[in-house]
Amino acid sequence: MDTAKQCSLRQEASTRGVGVHSGVESRVILRPAVAGSGVCFKVGGKVLPVAPGLVKPSPLCTLLDDGAGASLSTVEHLMSALHALGLDNVLVEVDGPELPILDGSALPWVELIDQAGRVELEAERVWLRVEKGEVVEEHGRVLAAEPDARAGLRLEVHVDFPHPQIGKQAWRGVMDEATYRREIAPARTFVLEKDIAAARAAGFAKGGSLDNAVVFGENGAVLNPGGLRFADEPVRHKVLDAVGDLYMAGRPVWGKFALTMPGHTANNRLLRKIFEVGQGAV
Repeated sequence: MDTAKQCSLRQEASTRGVGVHSGVESRVILRPAVAGSGVCFKVGGKVLPVAPGLVKPSPLCTLLDDGAGASLSTVEHLMSALHALGLDNVLVEVDGPELPILDGSALPWVELIDQAGRVELEAERVWLRVEKGEVVEEHGRVLAAEPDARAGLRLEVHVDFPHPQIGKQAWRGVMDEATYRREIAPARTFVLEKDIAAARAAGFAKGGSLDNAVVFGENGAVLNPGGLRFADEPVRHKVLDAVGDLYMAGRPVWGKFALTMPGHTANNRLLRKIFEVGQGAV
């Protein structure tokens, strides 16, 4: 929603599904929230506010943990949809340890938000504005943020994976709602077939299937019967993840980001660096 005012949901909406890593089914209810309350998750009777410092390192998802017994994993796809659609204040109630993966993209979350509807509130929207350049470099990843006088979030994302159906891919653009709905929200999470056994041995991907992830086979083919939604679906999904991970700021982000081989932990490290130098709100 393109507005200078904060927004929330018009009414509640719910869905349910299995967690891609835990394999546990959960129900999620999105509820309206008052201005200034931000996005919060309610898990097991405890409320987890969204904040960069509550994101804990996890290789294959974004994990929110308050250090006092309340945690929730795989929040990035819902956070991505909330960020792109301009939802400032939402209470998310979850009855399991992980948000459901649904079809592996953010499209079902966008559709759930559309079902609930959106309403403009009286309070002014508060952005996290990048005022100073910051860079994170680790293990071949290079993530950079810099100021941008133009309003909103601008992204340039590059990936390079050793598979003939992926290889080097890039996406760049302004993350407005129309672009997100058309080019980013439908892009699904993906995995190389050769990495599945290791992921499951490490306790991940217990609920993964061809219904909720794109699998790139060892024979060079895409194993999903319907194929890809975009020829460059992997990089688009990395954009989707970045939009969600940046919204762990707790407010929409204003700046230009150039991300090479981004990942959840590195995305959060960059976000924390922006916060550490006291970058401004507008």
